[in-house]
Amino acid sequence: MNNSKIGIFCPAWMLAWHNTDHKIVKMFSRLDEFTDLKTDFVASRSYTLSYNFDKVLKRIVPGAPQILRHQIKDGKKDNDLIYHYGSPAAPEAFFKTVNPVPVFLTTGFMTDRFMKSAFGSIGNRQQEADQLAKVLDKAAMIHFHTEGGLNRFLHYRPEFKNKAVAIPFFLPNLRSAPLTANTGNQSIKILFVGNEGTRKGLFELIDALDLLGNTYLKNFNVEVTVVSKDRPIPKCGIKINWFKKVAHTEVLRLMEAADIFVLVPKSESYGLVLIEAMNAGCAVITDNDDTRKEILGDAGMLLSSGTPKAISNGLKNLIEDHERRAKLGILARARVKEKFMPSVVADKYAEQFRMLTNKN
Repeated sequence: MNNSKIGIFCPAWMLAWHNTDHKIVKMFSRLDEFTDLKTDFVASRSYTLSYNFDKVLKRIVPGAPQILRHQIKDGKKDNDLIYHYGSPAAPEAFFKTVNPVPVFLTTGFMTDRFMKSAFGSIGNRQQEADQLAKVLDKAAMIHFHTEGGLNRFLHYRPEFKNKAVAIPFFLPNLRSAPLTANTGNQSIKILFVGNEGTRKGLFELIDALDLLGNTYLKNFNVEVTVVSKDRPIPKCGIKINWFKKVAHTEVLRLMEAADIFVLVPKSESYGLVLIEAMNAGCAVITDNDDTRKEILGDAGMLLSSGTPKAISNGLKNLIEDHERRAKLGILARARVKEKFMPSVVADKYAEQFRMLTNKN
């Protein structure tokens, strides 16, 4: 039995409800649904309030002094382990507050390609790793969501090898989706899901469809659906089912109905939506950044270029090859079952926590 109490020292809520980091923490808090771990948000109300106020203040007055109030809730101090997502804004105050409880801290070390696309240059990666090591040195275990991120960090700071681990994102809502086979008489459904369409490569996809042309797409009975705040306007005249925003349950339904899922981003740190599309049995087309390679393996089409021509060639290949489409969908589902299902990932976290707390 590993009935460890995991105290999550993160804001209980955030003003920016769309914040992906906060959603990841909320998902992490549901580990207790799949293990005998006990999870709870333990940061005090004053910490949550000061965290949000500090974020607002920094936007209004850049460089304003930090006002975070680190404190654990009364009655929530009997934790076996503290979890923190991201580098603490005030490391010294954070570690002093949670001491002597060991800390499991999630961080990241992005690919060079992402750094260049997001910030314009790769920067000094050694300096980045050194700064990260300085901030996280007091953690009992440093956690990365990808093997690639872990290995990139260790390349610069190999002495952290015995206190760093890679475990995928915990996705508690992931369930085995029903597989609906396309008999060949139905339409071929292409799906794009990405709120920030410009950054996620939506308009390169639209240009790719224009290259294929309306006649070609009609001959193969292709239907295209886009979920994005950015409106797609193809020049070739093909009708696109566009949704500015839909509920997550509807996104999953669209994935289950789709044959091909396309997301070839200009800039993307990970790509959780790809895992959901894989789980639904879609043949996935994405870029070949190291992070996407780690997600898909050989269970998708990884493009070396995000140009409309490269995307149109990838689409043409899958549109015309029903057998390959189906095979990639099967491989994708199998990969999710092996690596990303919540029960699989939860066991990996529980094992790490067991070792850190010496509970068997």
